Amino acid sequence: MRTVFVTVVVLIVGCGGGSSGKPGPRDVQVSPVGSESPSPMPDEAAISLPEITNSIGMRLKLIRAGEFLMGSPETEAGRSDDEKLHRVRIAKAFYLGIHEVTRGQFAAFVKETGYRTEAESDGMGGYGVDEQGNFPQKPAYTWRTPGFSQTDEHPVVLVSWNDAGAFIRWLNNREQAEYRLPTEAEWEYACRAGTTTSYSNGDNPEQLALIGNIADASLAGKFAAWPWPIIAARDGYVFTAPVGSFLANGFGLHDMHGNVWEWCQDGYDPGAYNSRTGITADPFVKSGTYRVLGGGSWGTGAADCRAARRGINDPRNRTINDGFRVARSGIE
Repeated sequence: MRTVFVTVVVLIVGCGGGSSGKPGPRDVQVSPVGSESPSPMPDEAAISLPEITNSIGMRLKLIRAGEFLMGSPETEAGRSDDEKLHRVRIAKAFYLGIHEVTRGQFAAFVKETGYRTEAESDGMGGYGVDEQGNFPQKPAYTWRTPGFSQTDEHPVVLVSWNDAGAFIRWLNNREQAEYRLPTEAEWEYACRAGTTTSYSNGDNPEQLALIGNIADASLAGKFAAWPWPIIAARDGYVFTAPVGSFLANGFGLHDMHGNVWEWCQDGYDPGAYNSRTGITADPFVKSGTYRVLGGGSWGTGAADCRAARRGINDPRNRTINDGFRVARSGIE
C-alpha cells in the first residue's frame, strides 16, 4: 500500500541544456549482477531528432507523438499500487530539455528578476541533509547554499513547484515561446524512450549507474547508515552530478533516472489515474493537493528511480533532491 510523503524524507524515497562545455558521460563501476546487458543508447534515430537551443543555452530535443504503456505491470519489482498499467497516446509532439535546469540557468533568472525562492522569501529555508544523514529544515538551505558543493552545471535544487513556475513564466516572456513543465504522461513517455522495462536500459538496478546518479556505493562511503536501499555500483557522486554526466536514453535525454526528482504539471490524484481505460489521449490531472515528480534522485533507491514511479509533494515544498526540466510545445 502506497504511503503519501510530504517532507524531504519522502522525497528522497518516493517524491525529492547547457553549452558544449558540459561534461560528457563518464566511467562508472558497475557490479556484474545478473546477465542483463543495457540497451545501446542513444540510437541514431534519437541523435537525428530535431534539437533547439534557446537564448540561455538550454538545449531541447523534439519528442515525437506516439503511444506507450504508462504505469507498471504487477510483477515489476518495487511497484506501488498507484501505477496501473494503461495505454496512453501522446497526440502532439513537444520539445523537452535534454538536461535538467541548471543552477547557472536559474541564477540568470534570479539576476534578471530579483526573484526570491519560497525557501528564501518565507525565511524558513528548505530541507537539507546534515553530516549524520538527517534531513532538517533550516534557513541556510536554499538553492544558493544546498549544503554541498555545486557548480553552474549542476541541476538547481531546493526549488518548489511554484518556483519552477516562476522560472518558466520568465523564460516565456524572454523567449516569446510556450515553455512549461511536462505533464506526467509526457515525462514518463520521454523517460521510457520506447522501452517497457523498469528503467530505460533494462530491469537490472545495478545498470542504473550507467545512466543516472542514484543511491549507490559512492553515497554509502559518506553515509554508512543511509536509510534507503543502495546499489553496489559506484557512479562517483555522493550528491548531485553535473547534468549530462551519464549516458542518454533512446530519445537523447540525460538524467531521466536519478540526479534530482523532476516536477511535472500534474496534480496527484490516484483515483483519476487508476480510472483510465482503453487509450487515453494526453492525460493531464488538474485535481489533487500535491504535485507529481518523476525520476528519483541522487539519494533514492533503484525502485524509486523506475520510469513508472510517481513521486508526490506539496507544490510549496523545497528539498535537496527536487529540481525540474522544461518542456516546450513542439512544431515539426
